[in-house]
Amino acid sequence: MKVNNHGPCVELLRILIGRCHTAYIMSQVRCTNSYSDVTADTNDYIPGWIPPTWMHGYNASIPWSSRSRLERAFLFTPPTEDDYPSTGKITTYPSGGYVADLTEHADQASSLIQDLEANHWIDEYTRAVLLEFNILNPNSKLSSQVILIFEYTPDGSTLWKTNVNVVQLYRYAGSAGVVALLSEILCAIFVFVITVLELIKVCRMRLRYLKEVWNVLQCSTLILFYMAVVLYTMRSLWTVWVVEDLMNNPGKQTRFIFLLVSFPVRKGREETYREGGKRREGEARGG
Repeated sequence: MKVNNHGPCVELLRILIGRCHTAYIMSQVRCTNSYSDVTADTNDYIPGWIPPTWMHGYNASIPWSSRSRLERAFLFTPPTEDDYPSTGKITTYPSGGYVADLTEHADQASSLIQDLEANHWIDEYTRAVLLEFNILNPNSKLSSQVILIFEYTPDGSTLWKTNVNVVQLYRYAGSAGVVALLSEILCAIFVFVITVLELIKVCRMRLRYLKEVWNVLQCSTLILFYMAVVLYTMRSLWTVWVVEDLMNNPGKQTRFIFLLVSFPVRKGREETYREGGKRREGEARGG
């Protein structure tokens, strides 16, 4: 079975460097804060989490596109309107952050991971790492969005959660799709005939047409039907855009939350685990 796997991206969210507030009796205990909008770090760094002000002669005017993938992984990427937050076990994390693009080439991705490890990309101030990738299966016409969320607590524990959402991008795939297509064509022909008859009746009765309750109900039903047609057409155009974006931009992550809400095949399987002792918990939803 041929599966198109597009390059994943890794998003890292961290807190500002500093210690949390503790009681005087515990002032010698080292601790860090939890993740929140107040403690979130949005600064740019040099690989190794070195502030640019510490590096003499650092050129901050170099365009983002001209930097290496390693350098870009230490630059903060603000969220955009098309991105959506991700909900973990502890809290909800905004999009953006420090993004490492692994691309679709295994050798380049492996080299970048080694460089990130050597520069301590994940350290004690990291609070969440999100790995996301999309899979398009042309045989079954299914597209999957896989999100792996790793959360790091101030006490050193690690929680991870998987979320897999499957969407059937093409409605008319297989024998069932052919039956659905024929049924919709027959329904469209029937509604078109009813619309023509109602228009003839309106021309004959004019304002008297609205004085009969059944005529008003019939007219309302036709209006709702054509509204549904418009919305379905918008959804179909969005589907075409998503598929083209996946095929033409292998290294880009396409967010198809709209499709997941509209026509999900399987509303993800979610599993959560905890590491940091002997405790482990699992949860599964969907199937």
